[in-house]
Amino acid sequence: MTVQAAFATTLREVFRQPEVTALIVLAVLLYGFYYPAPYAHQQAQDVPIAIVDEEGTALTRALARRIDNSDQAAVVAQPADLSAAQDLLASRQVEAVLLIPRGMTKAALRGEGPQIALWIDGAYLVRAKSTGTAVEQALRQTLAMKAAPYIGNLMLPEPIVSIARFNPQAGYASYIFPAVTPVILQQTMLFGVTVLLALRRRKRAAVHAPAFSDHRELIGSWLAFTLLSTIASALYFGWFFALQDVPGMASPLMLALVALLMGAAIAAFACAVGAWFRRAETGLLLLIPSSLPIFFLTGATWPREAMPAWVAAIGAIFPATHGSRALLLADQMGAPFSAIARPLALLVLLTIAYLALSLLTYWRESRRSD
Repeated sequence: MTVQAAFATTLREVFRQPEVTALIVLAVLLYGFYYPAPYAHQQAQDVPIAIVDEEGTALTRALARRIDNSDQAAVVAQPADLSAAQDLLASRQVEAVLLIPRGMTKAALRGEGPQIALWIDGAYLVRAKSTGTAVEQALRQTLAMKAAPYIGNLMLPEPIVSIARFNPQAGYASYIFPAVTPVILQQTMLFGVTVLLALRRRKRAAVHAPAFSDHRELIGSWLAFTLLSTIASALYFGWFFALQDVPGMASPLMLALVALLMGAAIAAFACAVGAWFRRAETGLLLLIPSSLPIFFLTGATWPREAMPAWVAAIGAIFPATHGSRALLLADQMGAPFSAIARPLALLVLLTIAYLALSLLTYWRESRRSD
């Protein structure tokens, strides 16, 4: 079989076998639409909170109103005591409890820090952060309004305004979607190739037959998978990011280069790993749970520099790790080509290494089948 014939045959297999089409084509499209959907508002809104106001003064009532009027939090209950409020928190009817003790107004008039207490459900960090932000902003505004009659025409100091340099909206979707995109592209291709190679063995009526009949079929299949992965990457970097209002600063040429090199590495990785599984069910059973650990190993949630050396070394074997770094540096941080040259070079090295591993697997299986 020639390389060209293997290339065309692989593309036909992808689109003629529903199991493979669902993983390599449909899953990629669905993830692009539905993965960022829960984060469309960028920040958590109307997080339910209970307020226990032990003082009941105009100041504390104004504080409660400001919290309720904020976009981040919604006051859904004002129980009479702390015990009742904590019961609401334990039963998950609210996600935060604010206690305003007696003496808050006098403490504020004396210039002392208000002694309030806030309990937050930490299960969802983004929602917890929004609740804390709502309470902090409402407290600052309420105290400033209370202090105005006593300071006359004196100007209050302007509050410090913090603006994120690389994520001006401070939105969760703008952070998580670009970071998880290389993992989505890698894993969907890996699952699809694993199923395709298993079905190819079954079609040849020999479970122990090599996944590739010769090195030309391997190269042709890899080129077909590279084409599909590159198109999927370009679709995400260009259209899906724009659809989800993800800010981007990279040029189209740089994004195309990242998409091509990442697509080639992902395709080689999928060929090398997928060839080890003779049955599709076994491959998916073992590979699907790997997605979440791989996401953490890419460094998107924790800097790779802060990881133990052996953990970072494991993460370095995945194309998504270097693809994610190149994408975030170029598109989210506006870095020049010199800054992404290293992760791109590592993608090239991974491509060569995984193609070599695929060849070794083919030779080993060929000798065994003989």
